[in-house]
Amino acid sequence: MSNRFAVRRTSAPLPATLSILLLSCGDGPAADAADDVLLAPATEEVYTVGEYAGEEWENFTRVGKVAFDASGNLHIFDPGAMRIVVVDQDGDLLREIGGEGEGPGELSYPFGFEILRDGRIVIYDFPATWELYDPQGAFVEEVTFDVFEGAPGSLLMARPDGRIVTRGGVRMVRPDQESEEEADPHLRDIELFTLGSPGKEVLYRAWNLEPTELDEELTTENEDGRREMSVAMTRMRSFEPGLHLGMLSDGRLAVVDSMGYRVKLIGLDGSVVGAVGRPIAPEPVTEAIRAAERERRREAFEELADIHMEGLGLVEGLGEQMRANQLAQVDNMVFTEAIPVIAGMGVDAGDLIWVERTGPGGDGPGLIDILTADGAYIGTLPADGPRIPDAFGPDGLMAYIETDELDVPVVRVIRLAGIESPG
Repeated sequence: MSNRFAVRRTSAPLPATLSILLLSCGDGPAADAADDVLLAPATEEVYTVGEYAGEEWENFTRVGKVAFDASGNLHIFDPGAMRIVVVDQDGDLLREIGGEGEGPGELSYPFGFEILRDGRIVIYDFPATWELYDPQGAFVEEVTFDVFEGAPGSLLMARPDGRIVTRGGVRMVRPDQESEEEADPHLRDIELFTLGSPGKEVLYRAWNLEPTELDEELTTENEDGRREMSVAMTRMRSFEPGLHLGMLSDGRLAVVDSMGYRVKLIGLDGSVVGAVGRPIAPEPVTEAIRAAERERRREAFEELADIHMEGLGLVEGLGEQMRANQLAQVDNMVFTEAIPVIAGMGVDAGDLIWVERTGPGGDGPGLIDILTADGAYIGTLPADGPRIPDAFGPDGLMAYIETDELDVPVVRVIRLAGIESPG
């Protein structure tokens, strides 16, 4: 006969938003920290929006981001149409926010958006404007900043204090300003912006590998054999560590930036205040893995031959020449000694940290571990189970940005009703 009990390895209760339950047959010994406790998730489809022949509001040009508000309403960012579409928990349209134009609340080049902790919505309109709306989507104000003091990237994450964490923003220099050289430029800056204040603040500098040496130049020639363009490129490298970020409810930032299994917790002041992980070592890169990775890269670049580079003002045949250079780079590609353990990471509404491990050989989906911010290991989802979503919501809601059989952008929402352990 089975006993039902919470999976967590600590005495505190699990967050109710996830409702993880374990069905166990008998009382066995506790699993070693390196052993996987396999979990079987129970999910239910809630709704899918985005349809070529559907209602007009469902015709998305591109879905750049999705985010749930505290009520479970989903905000769908469609930068090509310069709008946010908001649907309720049944997938029915509530409102649209933004729109193209130069009037109050209208957009010219929306680059990213976020829902602040007080429910307000902020859109970063490139290059130097924050557009603010109230929780019902009504325009509130426009806040500008000096782009030469720093600009955010498309990834925006709100802290409880109203400040915004971002990475990957462009760096612009005034014509009369000399570019400053910074120490260790290969490190990846995670930055902090305050609405209404000029400039940015570097919250944390994430680790990264040193850049590879310069490879041969990428060159293009015209029909007469004359060089039209030349670009120096660093040598291609496979299995570089990603940079994965997730925001906890108290404002701490979960950061993955290494080859090993380690999730750093960055405090509000930018210091490392903790770390969680499991004793799982990176997979060594073998010659068979190198050969398989080269073949994957070749196949991907071969597909570029079918892509027409129209409207870019490029010389005739550039696409084919770029593809040939890229294939040559694959042959000359270098490899890390090991494959990063972590391929992805997210934080759900209950502050549980979802960590996707890299698949065997660096290919395909991997297992997903669920951890608490205090380091407790809950269990592992199978590689063929639900993936880390593009957005976590309340009450187990999870949203995925996908395309249908006609390559039309759609958003699928499911609910994680519970998780059981096959016993």
